[in-house]
Formats: sequence, C-alpha cells, structure tokens
Amino acid sequence: MKAHRLTLYRSVGYVVYIVPIFIKSAIPGVATRSAYILQAGLVAIVAVLAVLPRDREMQPLAAQTPAQPVATQELASTVAPAEASLGFSTIEVVVSRNDTMDQLFRRFELNLGDLASLRNLPELRSQVDRLRPGELLRFMHRGSELVGLERKLSDSETLKVTRDANGFSSDVLENPLEVRTRTASATIENSLFQAAADADLSDRVAFDLAEIFQYDIDFVLDIQTGDRFTVVYEEVFQDGEPLRIGNILAAKFVNEGREYRAVRYIDAEGHGQYFSPDGKSLRKAFIRAPVQFSRVSSRFNPSRRHPVLNRIRAHRGVDYAAPVGTPVRAAGEGRVRFVGQQGGYGNVIELEHGSGVVTVYGHLSRFAAKLRRGQQVDLAQVIGYVGKTGLATGPHLHYEYRIRGVHKNPQTVPLPDAEPIPDAERDRFLTGTADLVNMLDLPVGPALVAR
Repeated sequence: MKAHRLTLYRSVGYVVYIVPIFIKSAIPGVATRSAYILQAGLVAIVAVLAVLPRDREMQPLAAQTPAQPVATQELASTVAPAEASLGFSTIEVVVSRNDTMDQLFRRFELNLGDLASLRNLPELRSQVDRLRPGELLRFMHRGSELVGLERKLSDSETLKVTRDANGFSSDVLENPLEVRTRTASATIENSLFQAAADADLSDRVAFDLAEIFQYDIDFVLDIQTGDRFTVVYEEVFQDGEPLRIGNILAAKFVNEGREYRAVRYIDAEGHGQYFSPDGKSLRKAFIRAPVQFSRVSSRFNPSRRHPVLNRIRAHRGVDYAAPVGTPVRAAGEGRVRFVGQQGGYGNVIELEHGSGVVTVYGHLSRFAAKLRRGQQVDLAQVIGYVGKTGLATGPHLHYEYRIRGVHKNPQTVPLPDAEPIPDAERDRFLTGTADLVNMLDLPVGPALVAR
C-alpha cells in the first residue's frame, strides 16, 4: 500500500509540472491562468483514479477461467460419494466387438494378476472371458487393484464379484421377472403397423405377427382395408416396470374374409413353433415374399410391355420395389445353382430346392458375403441385396418361381406344407394350447399375470 501511495504522489507531481508547459506550447494564445485551470482538473482526475479500491492481487488467467469439461469417452470412470469414502472408483464399459477381458484390464491399467485370480475360480472361469458385444460391465477398483466386478448374465441374473481379505468371491443375484399376458385387437385402415400403433402395440408385435402368417399371407400384396387381427402376447416386467415384449402366444388374422389362426407350442425338446389349432404347421417349405414390407411394382403377366425394351414381353415373375441395399431372403431351403451376372437379369442368384423347384432373384446390387455356387442356404437366409443392375428402370427385386422349367406365379403357386405335430405329441399339444385358442375369442381385457 505504501509503495502504491508513493507512486501516486510522484505521478501527481509530474502532472503538475508538465501540463502547463505542454498546453502553452501546443496551444498558442492560451493564457497561463487557463493552463493552470486545466492542470488542476487533470490532477483531480488522476487523484480520484489513484484512490479507487483495487483488487488485492491480479488473479492468473487460468484461475479466472472456468475449466472446460473433458470430452466424454466411451469408457468412463466415475466416483460416487459412497465409493469415495471407501477409497475406490467404478469404471462402466459397454463391450465392443472383439473386446476381451485381457484387453479391458490393460486399457484401464488394472492388475493382470487379479484377472488371473478370477480365472482360477472354477465358478468364474466361463463367465470372465465370454463377453457379448453391447453388454455392460462394471469394474470397481482402487488404483490398479480390482475391488469388484459386476456383469449382467441375463434379464434376471447379475454376477457380482467382491474382494475381501481372503481373495475374490462371487455370487449370482436374482431379480425375478414377471410375465404378463395381454390380448389386443385392431382393424387395418392404412397399414398393419398403423393398426398396431392404434391398439397400443409395438412395431415388434406387428413384425412378429407378419412373420407368423408370412407363409399364407403376402403382407405386401394381400393386406386390405378392413382386415383385422387379434394377438395374445407376453409383456415382461421387472420391479413393476415394463422391460420388454415377449413372444406371441396366439394370433388370429382375418384377411379378405378368410381367417387364419396360430398358437405357439414348445415341444418336448424345448423348441417353440407356431401351428394351427388342429396341429398343422404354419411353416411352409417356402415364403411368399423374399423382400419384407416392400411394394409390388410389377406382377406376373404374360402380356406385359417391357419398360426398357418398349415391346410386349412376358413378365414371368414378380417385381418388388425397394431401396437399394434392402436384404433379399431365400424363399426356401436349397442350394446355390448360379451366382453372378446374366444378361438382362444383371446380378442374379438361382436356387435349387428339390422336386424340380428353382427360384430366381434378379437385378441385385450385390450378393451376401462369401455366397458361392453349390452352397446350401436356409429358408429366409439373406442371400443378396436389392439393386438395379441389368435391364432395370429403378431399384427392385425380380423374383421367379419355376417348377421343372415352367414359370409359375409366385403369388398364387401352392406351397408345400411343413411337418405337422407328431402323433406322439398330439395330445400334449391340444391340452397345452386349448386355453390360448379360447383367448382369441374372449373380449380384450387387462393383462393377467402368467408367472
């Protein structure tokens, strides 16, 4: 403060001495008295500024500027108040593809000796290294020392590893699920998905419903205004909160006045499949549409005028318009007879299915990875992707169904049935599905607890 006052006095004295001289020399004709009046004014201003309160010290710039948040990384370490009192922190990580526990320990600089100790526990050996992409892991650590580990094994089970004076121990925590059965009905006015939404059903339920009846109903061509459906399905809850949608247990679909019914049956080996109430499998050897929820741009027509050649040329298949890259599924189990380029078909695949049946998929943008001639494919397996190669005016799939070289209309050709319920399980099937069949005819009501 004394140094500040000394500087002030020197500054005032300097101003008193120099200002009159400067004014007289810079402004000719100014009287000495006027110069001293100006001088007095400047002295007053300097004095006021000098005695104004000042900050004790100028703070460093870095101290005045608030710290910017560090960019959040995919894997973050957090410390909760309770954890801080115990001296450890938690790392939460979402497992990526090809991640291993060894890589995660190295990434977070955790003790690899602790990982070896976990692997030495018989009950943990299979749980430590079989990671699933997308799952959440929690590491509790004190420096590089692992204190605990949590991993969700399923919707209802969580593996918890803790450390004490004797080493690591593990326990599987149970958080039971509650499965409720709900029944809903809707009438289609615009689309299946809109009708489902109007009935407070998720897209998942609508998609599963279409999967169940896809062998009998072409959901691209056959759906009409006024069609209706009823569905009995599971809702899974945990701690009273909805967790996810379960399986469809029974369904009824009325399409153009014709009723189709399905019930889900789990056989003696634990395999679930859909059957009609009298035990016939809803699965067929083929599906009607190789492209899901697309639009038919051209039907089977022996007298169609070709849009590129501009002349009458039989259209011996069905064209499904869809964006480039839309997956194309195998219409049935079979063997790849041809994969490559072929004239106006562009990129094309031919599948042999037995009994003289061949299906053809043309104008593809590309083929499924590693698809080759002679390869076996499964029903509904993705074999290629919609494109516009060859003689095509826009992206679409050209699909043909041939029997012993004769082209058949894919939309109307009879499709062979899959195997029905075995006689040995027929009584078990009828008894186990009777209540589900009856629920399709009951009024829609609140959900009931299934288990």
